[in-house]
Amino acid sequence: MAVVLTARDLTRHYEVSRGLFKGHATVRALNGVSFELEAGKTLAVVGESGCGKSTLARALTLIEEPSSGSLKIAGQEVAGADKAQRKQLRKDVQMVFQSPYASLNPRQKIGDQLAEPLLINTNLSAAERREKVQAMMKQVGLRPEHYQRYPHMFSGGQRQRIALARAMMLQPKVLVADEPTSALDVSIQAQVLNLFMDMQQEFNTGYVFISHNLAVVQHVADDVMVMYLGRPVEIGPKHDIYARPLHPYTQALLSATPTIHPDPDKPKIKIVGELPNPLNPPPGCAFHKRCPYATARCSSEEPVLRQLDTRQVACHYAEQFLDGAA
Repeated sequence: MAVVLTARDLTRHYEVSRGLFKGHATVRALNGVSFELEAGKTLAVVGESGCGKSTLARALTLIEEPSSGSLKIAGQEVAGADKAQRKQLRKDVQMVFQSPYASLNPRQKIGDQLAEPLLINTNLSAAERREKVQAMMKQVGLRPEHYQRYPHMFSGGQRQRIALARAMMLQPKVLVADEPTSALDVSIQAQVLNLFMDMQQEFNTGYVFISHNLAVVQHVADDVMVMYLGRPVEIGPKHDIYARPLHPYTQALLSATPTIHPDPDKPKIKIVGELPNPLNPPPGCAFHKRCPYATARCSSEEPVLRQLDTRQVACHYAEQFLDGAA
C-alpha cells in the first residue's frame, strides 16, 4: 500500500525567555519523531498534555516549520519545496481541529465555508462548486437546506461533521485530526467517529488521529504511537500494544483507562509525580522519575527507540515485559 506521509527525526524547538536578565531557553516540543503512514490507515498519537501531540499536528499540516528532520507528503519532501509545491502539499494534507465551536467562521454561511477550498484551489465554476458541496454535505449527513445556515444554528456534533466535510472537500491524501471528539457529548462521539471511518473508507485517506482517550483510539486506530515529553516511547500495531504494552508509560496509560469488564488479576500501575519541566528535562530516560521500574541506568542513559517484537520501544528493560518476567 502507498505511503502517504513519512517523518524522519522530526523536531520542533522553541526559544523562550526565562525572565528578566535570565536569558533564553529551548523547549524541545518535538524531539525526534519518526513514522510512516499508509493510505487508508490510521496512526493514533497518544499521550498526556504537554507531550507534543498538537505540535506534531501543526508540523504535519505545514502550519509550523519543523526545526529539523525530514517530512514527506505523498513522496514530496517539504523542506526546500517552492511556493507552488507547497500549495499542492497543503491540498494533500488537511486538518480537523479539536473545537467545532472555534474552527468555523461564525459570520460565514456553511455552504460558503465548504466551497472555499474549491474556490482557492480549483477552477470550478460557482455551479460546480455548489454541486460538490451539496454532495459532500449529503455524505456527512447534512441536508440541502443547511447550505444557507450559519454555524451557531448547529449542534457540536453537526459542526464537527461540517469541519470534516470541509477538510475532505479536496480529497486529501492525509487528514490530521486533533482530538476531534473531545469537545462532544459521549452520546455523539461514536456517531462522529463512525463518520470519520466511513469517509476514510470512501476516499482511502491516511489519518493521523491525535487523542488522549485510549478507548477512542482502540476504536479507530491501526497503529499507535505513544509520546512522552516530545519523543515516541512506543510505536506499533494497535492490537499488540493493547494486548501487551512494553513501555512502562504505555502500561500506566492503559491501566488508567476505564473498561466495562476490568480484569481483577491485572495490577494497576500508578504514575506518580508530574510531567517534567520541558525547559529542564531530566537526564537519561525522561520517564525515569515517575517509572516504578527505574534503575540507576535509567537516570543516566537515554534509551533509544529500537525494534522489539512487532513494535518499536524506547526502554532499557522492555524485554522483561515481552517475556512476562515483570
